[in-house]
Amino acid sequence: MSLPRSSRDYVGQFLCFQPFYGWGWHRLGVSDDERFIDYAEIDAAGVFHIRVQRFFDFQGEPRGLVGRVEQAGHPFDGLWAATWTMIVGEFDFVEKLCPRWDIELGPTEPRVDDWPVPPDTPPAYAGHGGTLAVSQTAITRFLEKMM
Repeated sequence: MSLPRSSRDYVGQFLCFQPFYGWGWHRLGVSDDERFIDYAEIDAAGVFHIRVQRFFDFQGEPRGLVGRVEQAGHPFDGLWAATWTMIVGEFDFVEKLCPRWDIELGPTEPRVDDWPVPPDTPPAYAGHGGTLAVSQTAITRFLEKMM
């Protein structure tokens, strides 16, 4: 299991996403020449908050969520997000954080069939690295324990 079923208690609430370079970030729904993103732009923009709309399961286990970024002044403000754990384990959003979440962001609400369908209408982004928690403080504590 990746997320406890109690994760669904976060529907309607905010969770904080801290992007990391991970396996890279790129634009979706554009030509190959336009896909590249200088990660420094993502890093400089920093954390952002996602209001959780719903969670989704993969192979019968809670694995990710769909929500909307609400972070005034952030480049992703107003975009829809689908994000999911990339590591199997038992995680929560307070103390036992998953160290790697992937995310896709776009202007329309994501469709989740068995897995989220990538957005193809710009502005749309894919990020292959981040951490999700109840707050930036929880992420900072988690990262300090890892060091």
